[in-house]
Amino acid sequence: MSLHWFKKIKEPLSLRWKWSIILFLCFSGLTILSAVSYTYYTIHQQQLLYQKRNEQLVQDVNSYLSSFGLTVEREIIAANRSDHLDRSTNAHHFDHLRTLLEPSDARINLYTVDGRTVYQTISKRLPELQESSELLYNEEIDGWINHQNIYGRESGNRVGSFTLYIPSFRSFYDLKPLLWLSLLFMLLSLPLAILISHVFLKPLTYLNDVLDLIEEENLSQIRMRQPSNDDEWSDLNVHINRLLDRIDLYVRNQKQFVEDVSHELRTPVAIVEGHLKLLTRWGKDDPEILEESIDASLQEMLRMKVLIQEMLDLSRADHVDVDYKDEVTEIYTTTAQVFSNFKMLHPEFEFYFDSENANHELFVRMFRNHYEQILIILMDNAVKYSLDRKEVHIALSSSFTHVEIAIQDFGEGMTEEDKERVFSRFYRVDKARSREKGGTGLGLSIAKQLVETYKGHIRVESSLGHGSIFYIELPLITDEEQIKQSKEKVLQQHDQLYE
Repeated sequence: MSLHWFKKIKEPLSLRWKWSIILFLCFSGLTILSAVSYTYYTIHQQQLLYQKRNEQLVQDVNSYLSSFGLTVEREIIAANRSDHLDRSTNAHHFDHLRTLLEPSDARINLYTVDGRTVYQTISKRLPELQESSELLYNEEIDGWINHQNIYGRESGNRVGSFTLYIPSFRSFYDLKPLLWLSLLFMLLSLPLAILISHVFLKPLTYLNDVLDLIEEENLSQIRMRQPSNDDEWSDLNVHINRLLDRIDLYVRNQKQFVEDVSHELRTPVAIVEGHLKLLTRWGKDDPEILEESIDASLQEMLRMKVLIQEMLDLSRADHVDVDYKDEVTEIYTTTAQVFSNFKMLHPEFEFYFDSENANHELFVRMFRNHYEQILIILMDNAVKYSLDRKEVHIALSSSFTHVEIAIQDFGEGMTEEDKERVFSRFYRVDKARSREKGGTGLGLSIAKQLVETYKGHIRVESSLGHGSIFYIELPLITDEEQIKQSKEKVLQQHDQLYE
């Protein structure tokens, strides 16, 4: 049992408990700080009040003495007058001092001019004192002392002295209620911290519960609920839903890829297997059959190689917007370059390039190789499916927000049914001609996937026997800073190439 608890203690704390402990420590620290601050403020106010009261007490004693014709300030009015201070003549006056000093717990001693005590309430042994009009702190008796001479008001003669003693400040504030209140709040702060952390982390708990339910079979069905309030949790839910959508797309594409591979490779594998069995049985002794089987097998192997490469390209096309999200391509120059390449590769064709933006740069957020790949797929199809009229037209136009590229051929064309399915995987308008020309039926699927991944659109207009026009529409970049960075990147690549 003890070993089990020891292992449990060694396990890292959950995020909820960590937040609970942090909040508890914050609440406790705030409580202690508030209690200390309140106590300090209260005691400080008492000290100020104590100081003012002591100063007032000195003034009251002086005023009291003045009422009996005595003063602490020497001023001669009648030089022949004789004033004196003794117990017998003034004792009945001094008893009123006790009433004056009792509320403040102060004490006073009165002395004659020769140092005899005529009135005493200070029980402590006093040190040697010096005359001062202000209260002075004395460490020996732990209190405040005011020692002054007394003079007759009219004669100005010194008749004695007095010593006023006030004990040091002692706070009368009772800390026990505040201490108990602070302790109570600290105890209540623990369940309060647990409750707050539970409420705060409730969306995270919901997130964990939803993710625990996700399996491969229900990946396309389960999504995070969109909160009503617009905060960081709602943003996180949006991003998680996007991530789940992307994962679902990857999983479906993976399944599709496996199905396509198993389906499309079955035929060439069977052909190669048949030829090898033929050679194994008796064909290897016949040079004509041997050569025919080897040529057929090599042709099928080449077709499988092309097919696998195109299927890999198609599977990668789903996430190019992540891998190449910062890539920028200038449309006109890239299109002109592909146009020139095809003119060189197919001299028997007439290629026409019409653009209203020859003197304007048009930038799109797309990897240059992918844009070239799209153009090559469409122009290669235009060449393959052309009949007697060997012409291919390329047109480039733009608006404020988009650029449109049109590629036209004058070949076979398509029916309405073909137009609806031409972008599907492995679909061929004419399977016999496609096989003869080495087509796999994946080119247009790859082009469509790339265009749509970059937030563009692709469509086709076609008339059977008169040719087809493929339109590509891509959003333009209007951010000048991003365009500037793209140009600098191209220049750097150019410099590195020729270093």
